[in-house]
Amino acid sequence: MKTKLKQFRVAAGMTQAKVAAAVGVTQPNYHRWEVGAAPVPEAKLKKLARVLKTNPDALLGRHPPVEVSLYDSSASDDLSYYGEVAIHFCGGGEPLLLSISEGAFARLHRDLQGDAAFVVVQSLANQTVIIRTKAVSDLYFSSEAYDDYGPEHDMYTNHLDVQIPDARDWEIIEGLADDDIGEDFDPADVERVSKMIMITDKQYEKLVSDGLIKAEDLESEREKNRAQTDRIMNVATKVTYQFSTGGKQRSVDVLNPEYLFDAFYEFVDFDGGGSADGMIRWEAEGRHRIIFISKEAVDYVAIPTHKFEEGRIERTAEALEDG
Repeated sequence: MKTKLKQFRVAAGMTQAKVAAAVGVTQPNYHRWEVGAAPVPEAKLKKLARVLKTNPDALLGRHPPVEVSLYDSSASDDLSYYGEVAIHFCGGGEPLLLSISEGAFARLHRDLQGDAAFVVVQSLANQTVIIRTKAVSDLYFSSEAYDDYGPEHDMYTNHLDVQIPDARDWEIIEGLADDDIGEDFDPADVERVSKMIMITDKQYEKLVSDGLIKAEDLESEREKNRAQTDRIMNVATKVTYQFSTGGKQRSVDVLNPEYLFDAFYEFVDFDGGGSADGMIRWEAEGRHRIIFISKEAVDYVAIPTHKFEEGRIERTAEALEDG
């Protein structure tokens, strides 16, 4: 099963050698645990949890599903549902509609009142969206109290009406998209996530028998669900960007999280990434496929949040080992 040893080690600011020494093993032995080449003995797992200030289940990637809350004062702002933000573009490209948290609302509301060339918003559907401010014609925040999303309520054809804030769930969706789940995840979690993003044949049969879907409409309903599932899987595996002229979109597979982080961290971590001109350089597949994107030519770039954060962990781990 896939562990979270590296994630917690990086958060603690420790090298592999330091963690290994703390639990009484060699660095090569610890490395095998971290990369999943060998199971962690139970006694060592408990020691690791103490050293990394967490619990054994968390190190093994086991935790109750992380869910979005509504009207729960105990939930963090980043897990409290605000509503939607609808973003329209001067060039007439397809608008964006994103479900966002209270935390994302507060940050975007603040940043839009500044003078940054780009603003960043994280949706509750695993999208970190980098938006060129001068490309925006208008933007509507609509809290959950509203029944519509602004002046183009029925026009947001690509809106993902899902709220899945758990990175582990998106790792599972990525595995489902690639047909490569293996033994990395608890089967119960895989089943739970599968039900969240797709409708099974048995569920369709029940919907028909309950009169919620007419038999003659079954195939069209299946097609709509397949399209929604495909969009969700694309969010887990692809970067999408839209040009300001003509509204053309491109989607590119994320094959290396570290390169994704390298290309976009300045936007996410440094208040919009500085200058509005120049090029974004992204090694989508190392030297075999390098993409340059003109900053002045895009409305937005949407990247999978869980892959970006995976890249951050990898780069931070490398920096720790390099000393």
